[in-house]
Parts: sequence; structure tokens; C-alpha cells
Amino acid sequence: MKRQKFSSQQKLQEEQHLDQQQVQSVREFATVEQMLRHDALHTPVPPGIARRLNESIGPVAPPPRAWWRRLLGS
Repeated sequence: MKRQKFSSQQKLQEEQHLDQQQVQSVREFATVEQMLRHDALHTPVPPGIARRLNESIGPVAPPPRAWWRRLLGS
């Protein structure tokens, strides 16, 4: 097997690249609400769940008339 020799500059560049990747993946949030908003923006909703959600919040029927209004015809 061949051994690769890295110069100190190559090692430094590789470490900097890894550090940049780690910085990009770490986020701090002041509140839980901010964390949830960030997560909601970056997490796609599965199509089956989106369809069921849209069906469940579809058109809302008007509330039934009170029994006394039906009786009096108002």
C-alpha cells in the first residue's frame, strides 16, 4: 500500500473545510417556538398526510339551528 503524505497546508485546509461544515449544521435558537418554526420550514410534509389534512380542514358546515328556532320557524 502506498502512503499518502499530506503537507501541513493540505491538512489545514481539510480541517477548515470540516469546521465550516460543522458550523453550518449547528444552530442555536432563543426559544422553542423559533426552533419549531425553523423545523416546519425545512421539513416537507408527506403527500398522504397533506391530502388527509386538507380533507379534514375542508369546507366547514354551518352549525345546526337551535331546536327552538326550528320549532318556531325563525
